[in-house]
Amino acid sequence: MKNLSLSLLLIPILLTGCASGSYTMMHNRGGMMGNNQVQTTDLLPGQNEDSSSLPEATPSSVIDVQDGQTISLNPTMVRKIINGKEIAMYGYNGEIPGPLLKVKQGSTFTVNVTNNIDLPTSVHWHGLRLDNASDGAVGLTQKEIAPHGSFTYTVKVPDEGIYWYHTHVREDLQQPMGLYGNILVIPADAEAYNPVNRDEVLAVTDLLLDRNGDAIPYGTSQADHTLMGRFGNTMLVNGQTDYKLDVFKGDVVRFYLTNTANTRTFRFNFGRAKMKLVGSDNGRYEQEQFVDSVTLSPSERVIVDVLFDKSGNYTFSHQTPDRSYTLGTVTVSSNSTMTSYAARFVQLASHADVSKDIDAFRSSFGKAPDHTLVLDMNMMGGRMMGGHGGMMGEIPKDGIEWEDTMGMMNATAMGNMMQWKMIDQATGAANKDLMYTAKVGDKVKIRIINKKDSAHPMQHPIHFHGQRFLVLSDNGVQTKDFVWKDTVLVPAGHTVDILLDANNPGDWMFHCHIAEHLSNGMMGLLKVQ
Repeated sequence: MKNLSLSLLLIPILLTGCASGSYTMMHNRGGMMGNNQVQTTDLLPGQNEDSSSLPEATPSSVIDVQDGQTISLNPTMVRKIINGKEIAMYGYNGEIPGPLLKVKQGSTFTVNVTNNIDLPTSVHWHGLRLDNASDGAVGLTQKEIAPHGSFTYTVKVPDEGIYWYHTHVREDLQQPMGLYGNILVIPADAEAYNPVNRDEVLAVTDLLLDRNGDAIPYGTSQADHTLMGRFGNTMLVNGQTDYKLDVFKGDVVRFYLTNTANTRTFRFNFGRAKMKLVGSDNGRYEQEQFVDSVTLSPSERVIVDVLFDKSGNYTFSHQTPDRSYTLGTVTVSSNSTMTSYAARFVQLASHADVSKDIDAFRSSFGKAPDHTLVLDMNMMGGRMMGGHGGMMGEIPKDGIEWEDTMGMMNATAMGNMMQWKMIDQATGAANKDLMYTAKVGDKVKIRIINKKDSAHPMQHPIHFHGQRFLVLSDNGVQTKDFVWKDTVLVPAGHTVDILLDANNPGDWMFHCHIAEHLSNGMMGLLKVQ
């Protein structure tokens, strides 16, 4: 059963595509050679259509979803103008990002999806503890939605917080090309958060464009860039290259930030503005804290309150150890805000209800791991890229590759050359053969070891579908301020312990959320009975 489920799951991820010719050189839309097979990279949205005939993508709208309501989210072909260039892309309901769904905690709603794009697809409701049948994992919980086909999801939102929905077929292609959107779950308790002057939901990603501003094609039948993942060179905030926000002096703005990129880890800040960390993937922290920046790996979310107490321009940035990227600008008026929440902002709130929820798990923090999961890489035949074998990189000081440091090798890396692996240390079972079992109510401690002597050590964001967990420690440093998570960043060479709350029955994927690593087979199965 486990082999069948995971094997079926790999089929649409690895094989979906349509061949229509080949090219000659790497990022110049090139054929890629590996194991004596030419791998073509010529797949783009709507490549057989005139992009000018497609409807122009519109910005994300807001749908206030009521309990019991039925809505539609339809993947569609669109054209989008980025830096003056028209690009054929995908969008939900013609929007990039897809509509922001605002829904009250505890609600259940229905989503009808009709696939109007040129590839099979599905919708995964990332982070939500919904029923297994609506998880969107093709080959495991549903069949792919073929072009012109339809599927109906029942979406439950038991937890407050910021979540997102995205494709789960050829995620390496469809997601960066527009198939993603946010879900804001409003707490049932109206006093759960401090008041703020406004909310901003921001989905941040990057897109790889060539020197002419055109999208660089993707692997025809499988993901390319499988070594490090496809780093983009154009940053987008809510689909725009020039995000702008106007506020009054003294405003406190609550930002809900989501990293929807394929592989890039972001480190966000708002310049000299004071920032307070309030929540993460699945709601609020036990204790709020002031921070200088927040780091998000692919699929992670954070909630931060930012006080703009002086007039002028503030830069919303992504800052790596070596360079800074401007993502947008917040312009603060010289006019003061009508209602000031500055006094509440400087107070670091504690959330007794969050701590009480976690209390039932504290007695399991110190137990021995139930499972040890090793993250590694396997070279096909022990060699890579036409004879280059052995180590392909050193561990970065902070365990994170912020940029594509091996551009040529990364661009030409295809799945038949190498395989990323998730391995159970006790049994040696890996990827499609890797299965963990639990019963509803189990508290499962998992130790995740990201091997420092991997052929290419790099970070991996590990995501569990349909469940939540607590991060207990990173390299032996114990967590002091807890928050519920569904994705954890495991830097290269690090060992991270998590405690999983197995309370949602069904067959659930867990995987690396670097899209190209997922497509390369880096996934396992969790059966909660």
